[in-house]
Amino acid sequence: MAAAALDEFTWPAGGRGVLENRPVHAGTPASEMACFDEDLWPLTPAHPDVHIPAINLWWTTYPRTLVGAFKVFVLAALDCPHPVAMSGQRTHDQAGCGTVKLWFLRLRPFAIWLEDRGVGLLSEVGDLALDEYLENVQALSVSPNVKYQLLNAVRALWAYSEYLPAECQLDTVVPWQGRSLTVLAELPPPGRFNATPRIAAATMEALLDRSLRIVEDLGPDIRDAWREFRELSVGTHPDQQVYEGLAPKERVRLFVQQAARAGTVLPGTPGSRGSIAKFHLGRLIGVEPRRRTPDLGAAAAMYAEQLGVSVADDCYLGTITGAIDGRPWRERPITASELPLLVRVLVAACFVTINYLTGARPGETVGLRRGCRGTDEETGELLIRGRRGKGFDRTPLDPVDPMRPWGTVQPVHDAIAMLEALHDADLLFPTGMIKTNHRAERFAIGTNQANRDMERLLAWVNATFATGDGSLPIPPDPTKHLHGSRFRRTLAYFIVRRPRGLIAAALQYSHVSTKVTLSYAREGDTSWMEDLAVEKLEMVLEQNDEDWTLVQDGEHVSGPSAREYQARLSRSTSFSGRVVRSVRSVERLLNQVDPDIHHGEGMSCVHRAETAECRKEKLALGLPEDSGPDETFCRSSCTNLVYTDRDIAHQQGRIPLWDATATDPLSPRPRRDRAAALASQARTVIEEHEAACRRDGRCGGMTRQRRDRGAERTAIGAAAARLLAGTPLRSHTGKLTGTELITESGLRRDIVYGDHKDLVEEFQARAKAQSFTPDAIEKVAEQNHALKKELGLTKEALAAERERNAALVRVAAELSLELEQSRAELASAQQVSRLPIPRSPQPRQRRRR
Repeated sequence: MAAAALDEFTWPAGGRGVLENRPVHAGTPASEMACFDEDLWPLTPAHPDVHIPAINLWWTTYPRTLVGAFKVFVLAALDCPHPVAMSGQRTHDQAGCGTVKLWFLRLRPFAIWLEDRGVGLLSEVGDLALDEYLENVQALSVSPNVKYQLLNAVRALWAYSEYLPAECQLDTVVPWQGRSLTVLAELPPPGRFNATPRIAAATMEALLDRSLRIVEDLGPDIRDAWREFRELSVGTHPDQQVYEGLAPKERVRLFVQQAARAGTVLPGTPGSRGSIAKFHLGRLIGVEPRRRTPDLGAAAAMYAEQLGVSVADDCYLGTITGAIDGRPWRERPITASELPLLVRVLVAACFVTINYLTGARPGETVGLRRGCRGTDEETGELLIRGRRGKGFDRTPLDPVDPMRPWGTVQPVHDAIAMLEALHDADLLFPTGMIKTNHRAERFAIGTNQANRDMERLLAWVNATFATGDGSLPIPPDPTKHLHGSRFRRTLAYFIVRRPRGLIAAALQYSHVSTKVTLSYAREGDTSWMEDLAVEKLEMVLEQNDEDWTLVQDGEHVSGPSAREYQARLSRSTSFSGRVVRSVRSVERLLNQVDPDIHHGEGMSCVHRAETAECRKEKLALGLPEDSGPDETFCRSSCTNLVYTDRDIAHQQGRIPLWDATATDPLSPRPRRDRAAALASQARTVIEEHEAACRRDGRCGGMTRQRRDRGAERTAIGAAAARLLAGTPLRSHTGKLTGTELITESGLRRDIVYGDHKDLVEEFQARAKAQSFTPDAIEKVAEQNHALKKELGLTKEALAAERERNAALVRVAAELSLELEQSRAELASAQQVSRLPIPRSPQPRQRRRR
């Protein structure tokens, strides 16, 4: 299907090839080239990578009433370039096979949904139906990413309308009125950094160390055993030549006789003492697998008994020559049963070595081919060459990209040599290394298989070389299991944090921008970069204010860019302040207020990249250009230069030193000539500046008092001492940072960082030495801790006392109630009438007369 006018399109014929307009891998069989009317469309031959799983589109999973229309769409996606609605511009690039597979999968629910509603043609699907489908997708219990993919697949179906027949086009101007699919699917914004976690340093160091040992020390033994095993299996081993033309039993008899003469043993069955492994015996004597019957074992046992040949406890291959720490890495030769595992371990060790030490993507590593090693002819640097893992212009017809080298080291070349010796395939990591299948020669192992082999490597090392104290040779990663994409992330983290590592990592990873490299390097306490941005903004604002104030006070400016200097300052003075809440806000604000004026030693630069002589000089030398001026390449002829009264005072101060050097008879002649030239140039600059000053009538700035650098250093030293002692005078926070040191010293930022940066670095080192906490603050913290502890005990005692008081109050209340009750009872008892009490009769006494 060609990208022609819409009215030229018709339904494709049933016998039309699906991949006719796509380049495919060389050697692709005709059975994998599907036609339009077939139910299975294999897209793997057209995918540029050789490690991806098979991409098969099974159309039997689609509704029969709509399968034809969706087939037409997928065929258009395979044949035609990206529509403008998808890519944003007219292009000849086609959608990738992986993208087409994703659209195929995500459009299947849409097709089933349409069938359930009785829709038979895509042209019957309008805005109302699309809104209903949107509500259906939004109600699904799936991740926002899946919702986005479901909606984006429908959008792709609409975008390819210009390549589809009328009955296959959606009846809408634009789906969902052009609203953002990210908003409709509630897809969260991507993170600022690469989310792939890096591998812990302890795990990565141990894994790399063991991998290198396996490749260098154990690898030759495993390689030789595997080579012997393969030669025996296919019948090409030199020892099998003596058996040619003999019957199987005759071969057995000859083999046992040779073993008796040489004093060797017959291969045995593990776990079965004295039992001969007939299958491996047949392999040794070159008998075909289908003819390795039990009769071979019986015949071998009979001959062995007659000749007195013993049977081993297993089937051994090769010899052990490698050593670890001066001792053989195993006591017995490798057995046939454990050989496949050891080969996988060796391949995994080679993968770890190549993938980590080059920084290549896992797919780029497993896609390497035989002969990929190389050396730079000019520098002698070791290289490997392979396919790019990303890029819109990749096709299956460019198996090696000569413009994509990776700088590497000798262990990587050794690992590649080991893989080339393990097999005869063109790919270094073929799928058929252990088990042969239909993808064995043309495709590499997938990244998932490489990850599983790494897990086998980890388990085998920890089981084989376990230490007596119970610690593991390769400690597990605390974050998650190992996989290849974490190597690239981990290596970037360590490279970027080396001197000049950011550029080195960007070059090795072929990143267009260092922002991508920083995303790989990620985190690891990037707060210092935030502080740097804030301090740079403060420095620019202070410098702008200082320059503008001096100009207003009469400072004269001369030079080619004098007018531009004043114009930029006047524009920057309109800034009255703004609240910033993030580093990005600081960066945006810096771009707005930075006049790009740079003060140097005896000169200033109003930077313009187009006219900068330093930029031209660096480009001529083949050096990368910077975003700002470079004083080491500054030229007096540059039109960006200006000279302020401060610069002239600095020039005047250096002339006596140059004159002394120029007249010093002990100095070398080249040095005297250079000093004389610099003094002459400085006098010329001063004369031109004074002449311009007299013309403008503004020479007052020339009499300004010169800076006292000694006093400035004393002030900075005193400020550092006060901050470290915890007794600041001007700083409100007392933090041990460069900003607070500037505030405490009372000097401008450009003065502190420009002429006294060594004092700042000394202060930062002293602050770090005392753990960033002043002694006085530590004492206060200790006192605070003691007081908090004492206060806590006091609160506990007070709470207990309050509890006791509350109990006493309750007791007093209860006693008071009982007392009142008793009094009430007594009062009621006094109101009762008392009854007379009967008295007992007493004898009367006679009166005495």
